[in-house]
Amino acid sequence: MEEISLVRDEMANMVWAVEKKVPLPHGRSKPGFEAATETRRCFERLAGLSPNPTPEPSWRAAIRYLAMNTVPENWIPFIPVHDPGSNRQVRLQRAAMLRFLKGENNPARVEPRTSLFREGLEAKPKKLPYFVHEEEVPRSGIQVSQAFQRTRWYGGKVFTWLGVRKTTGRGEGSSGLGFDRIEDVKPAK
Repeated sequence: MEEISLVRDEMANMVWAVEKKVPLPHGRSKPGFEAATETRRCFERLAGLSPNPTPEPSWRAAIRYLAMNTVPENWIPFIPVHDPGSNRQVRLQRAAMLRFLKGENNPARVEPRTSLFREGLEAKPKKLPYFVHEEEVPRSGIQVSQAFQRTRWYGGKVFTWLGVRKTTGRGEGSSGLGFDRIEDVKPAK
């Protein structure tokens, strides 16, 4: 039903929870990147933004300044914070990226879609701090998946439950998140 990869991004000094599979209301799952792209397009359509960008002027410069780029909405950041009263102990706190849409002045927080990392977001009032111990995410990362389990007991009785599995990941990752960049602009055709 759900699958998440927790990867270390040493360049950014943080951990990312990448939602690989997200649940849909009808009970099936969808790839996280695909669901995030559809959600973003839906918000852009509701805001009245055109799917086609405006044409570039003919007098473009050879470079452009990019204040910040974005990451897909299925990448949830976890930032290191100190334990209360400790200078050395660090925990990873769930944070949020902001959804910036052209023409809107109030960016919205992008929240996780998987129940494994939505802990406290449905509570009234919201319980925002959600922590993961730093030692839980090794350099190789981890994979967390949630699925229904089914077995038969003696006598043929069937037991079904919702189980969560944690396995070793596939190594470090990089979100590509960057700030204050100069990029080359492709020449106009």
